[in-house]
Amino acid sequence: MPKPVRLFISSAPEDAALRAEVEVHLRPIERSGLIEVWHDDRIAAGGEPAAEARAQIEAAEVVVLLVSPAFLASDRHFDEEAARALARRAAGEVVVVPVPVRPCDWGWTEFGKLAPLPEGGRPVEGWPVRGEAWTEVVRGLRAVVERVMSRRAAPGGRSALAAGLPPAELCIGRGLEVEAIVAALVGKPPGRVLLLGAAGVGKSTISLAVLHRPEVVARFGERRFFARLDAAPDAESAAVALAGALRIASGPDLWQQAMSFLAAGPAVLVLDNLETPWDGDDQPGTEALLAELAAVPDLSLVASVRGAGRPGRVTWNSPIELRPLRRPEAEAVFCAIAGEEHRSKPALSALLSLMEGIPLAIALLAHATHGNDLINLKDEWEARRTAVLERDGGARNRLRSWKASLELSIGSPRMTAGARRLLSVLAMLPDGIAQRDLAVLLPGIGPAAARALAQVGLAYFEGGRLKMLSPVREYVAAEYPPVVEDLGRAMEHYGELTCTLGPVPGSRGGTEAAARLAPETANLDSVIRRGLTEVEPGRWIDTATALTNFARFSGHAASLPLGRALEVAQRTGDGRREALCAQSLGDIALARSQHDEARARYEEALPLYRQVGSVRGEADCIRRLGEIARAHGNASAARARYEEALALYQRIPEPCSIGRTHHHLAAVAPDAVTQHQHVEAARSAWQRIDRIDLIARLDQDFPS
Repeated sequence: MPKPVRLFISSAPEDAALRAEVEVHLRPIERSGLIEVWHDDRIAAGGEPAAEARAQIEAAEVVVLLVSPAFLASDRHFDEEAARALARRAAGEVVVVPVPVRPCDWGWTEFGKLAPLPEGGRPVEGWPVRGEAWTEVVRGLRAVVERVMSRRAAPGGRSALAAGLPPAELCIGRGLEVEAIVAALVGKPPGRVLLLGAAGVGKSTISLAVLHRPEVVARFGERRFFARLDAAPDAESAAVALAGALRIASGPDLWQQAMSFLAAGPAVLVLDNLETPWDGDDQPGTEALLAELAAVPDLSLVASVRGAGRPGRVTWNSPIELRPLRRPEAEAVFCAIAGEEHRSKPALSALLSLMEGIPLAIALLAHATHGNDLINLKDEWEARRTAVLERDGGARNRLRSWKASLELSIGSPRMTAGARRLLSVLAMLPDGIAQRDLAVLLPGIGPAAARALAQVGLAYFEGGRLKMLSPVREYVAAEYPPVVEDLGRAMEHYGELTCTLGPVPGSRGGTEAAARLAPETANLDSVIRRGLTEVEPGRWIDTATALTNFARFSGHAASLPLGRALEVAQRTGDGRREALCAQSLGDIALARSQHDEARARYEEALPLYRQVGSVRGEADCIRRLGEIARAHGNASAARARYEEALALYQRIPEPCSIGRTHHHLAAVAPDAVTQHQHVEAARSAWQRIDRIDLIARLDQDFPS
């Protein structure tokens, strides 16, 4: 007699009575030996419910979800049991059947996409005669059980898994991609699917999930094959690897045997990491091999390729390009490995943001939490960076080591010398490189090098920029620093950009200058911080302060390196630059109405300016202290500060600042006569230097 089908019922404690009802209706089927039912009430005394439930889900062939408000609200049943059941379903290992028992909104869930019982999804509790609802449910479940038993008996069924096929892996957030590939493979004519994406984005995982899907198992049975080609540098090696995946003994006619075997009936073949032989010395040979495979009448093909390359001589379906996971899916992957206790913790959010949605990096990070703590893991990342992303024994395994995975791409024959140089430069620039700057940073070869990086999946184009994902950038920055010439050119370019455009916002052309600098904010920060480590950092302190107006008028203050520049000026005993940094920080704080911070910075800068004899700097700080007093409604204190600053400006003399200070004095003048005197004094100062724009502002503020 066939072994019973293991049927798992997942239900919230609040629905125990309804679960008991369905169990009564299932009893005759269970007595006949067709099914073996498990639910929480069958836990032995002293057992641990969650652990036993996990074990039973892994053994189940059919999972029934009794959907209700309590079920949706239960972390254990919704986030653990249902999620694991759906993951096994995606791998083709189990059938999941939702049974709505009480009214609730469940269509938005992942299992909301599945056909429910009773048909139509009317909750059992809402039927006039509840027994009729359970009869429909049991009739549907009997049909499911019979299909499972038929699949067992068929070639390639559960009792005869495809020989040598690797097990399915954790596959979350890729439902649409898996469905699209499955539809192409089981349709007519046979599918020719090209799966594209960067290192670690999940191409192998999706391919295996597809091979284990029930529809694919039913269509191809044991004739499902997965050939790893990452160690096959040419067409001949690829043919040998393919024959090995088909379990064909080596011999002089190996390829002919492989082709005859594939032609014997419907089959599906995954060519994993096809880019390795295709990028090798014999690309025509690899494409000829592909053409032969594509000519097999009933052979469905899936080929995964790192980057954006599309091997020729095959009419591919529309390529499926994998993107990084969104935050909810990234968190789900992490918690499926590390444990649900980490979900929604702030430390996890910070760590996941560093992984930028790359499934392999997320999975390796999750494994690093075993016996660890999230806070400690974050500290470990700060110290070791991508060295954390490696499991025991994974140094040469691309699925267990971030380094091993990336080195496959870095070692690709498509990586030209120019691409390697650009790779190192790009790794030091968190914002990526504007396409118009590629020719500046690598004259003569920049655009071609960028194309090569994109083709192997180490970088990507987005919004007119060449970018690199954070986990890739961290690894490359540590292992492949740029050569001196390229580093110097990049430093010079971004330093000049800063000094030229940084002071412009707030004046004519400021909008255009801010628009040019805004996409480069993190790059400027990175370059300036690197420059501040030089033996003579003065130039880079000046570069940092050149961004003050950009920060004041654009709001991009958070990542600017002024604080670090101030520390370097203090350490090197450069009083003038120390004062300038403190004043710049005060100017930014004042622009954001952070008056206490601004006052402290100006008072920090004042004695330093006096010490180095900078009258202009001293006057600027005093005038801004007047602005703070005025903002707080203290007109007399503001007037005293303005008059003190005016006397200093007149010693230089500095007509623009003299006019500006008279303008401020007019605003706090005690009477109309004094106000008029200051207005005329400001007008006179600005007329001498032809500042029509400032005079217009004066006339607007104090119309005659």
